[in-house]
Amino acid sequence: MNGIKRIAIISMLTAIAIVLGYAESLIPLSIPGVKLGLANVIILIMIYEFKWYEALGVNVIRILIVSLIRGTFLSAPFFMSLSGGLLSFIVMLLFSKIKIFTSLGVSVLGSIFHVTGQILVAIIIMGTNAIIYYLPFIALLSLLTGILSGLITYNYLSRHITEKFINKDFKIDEKEGI
Repeated sequence: MNGIKRIAIISMLTAIAIVLGYAESLIPLSIPGVKLGLANVIILIMIYEFKWYEALGVNVIRILIVSLIRGTFLSAPFFMSLSGGLLSFIVMLLFSKIKIFTSLGVSVLGSIFHVTGQILVAIIIMGTNAIIYYLPFIALLSLLTGILSGLITYNYLSRHITEKFINKDFKIDEKEGI
C-alpha cells in the first residue's frame, strides 16, 4: 500500500474510531464506567493489519479528540480513559504478537486491562483503595464487551485474511468454479 493511500485509510479509521468512541458515550448503560468498547474494534483491526505505532497513534488521537468533544480533556475521566486505553493497547499488542489467543481472546484481555487501568487511576485520583472492590464487577462486564468487540474483529479479520491470501492465490471463475 503506497504512502498516500495508507495515510488516507489510517485517517478514515481514525475518524471511525472517534465517531464510535463518541457515539458509545451517548449510549446510556446505567453502569458507571461501562461502555460497549466499539472503538476498540478499530484499534484491534489496526493492531493486526497496520504497524503498531499507527494503531497506537489512532488510539491516542481518538482518546484526545473524544475527550475534547465531551469536554473532559485533562479531567479525571480523560486520565482514566487514557490510562485504560494505553494499558489495554500494550496488552493487546503483546498478545497479538505472541499468538496465544485469537483476536477474540486479545479483545477480552484488552477490555479487562482497560478497566484495570481505569480503576488504578481512580484509586490515585480519589486517594482510596476502596474503589478496588468495583474491579471484579466491572471486569465481568468488560468480559462481555470484550467478547462483543472481539467477535466483530474476528469476523472482519477472518473474512479479510480469506480474501487476502486464499482468494488471491486461486482465481475463481463463476461459470466453471476454480
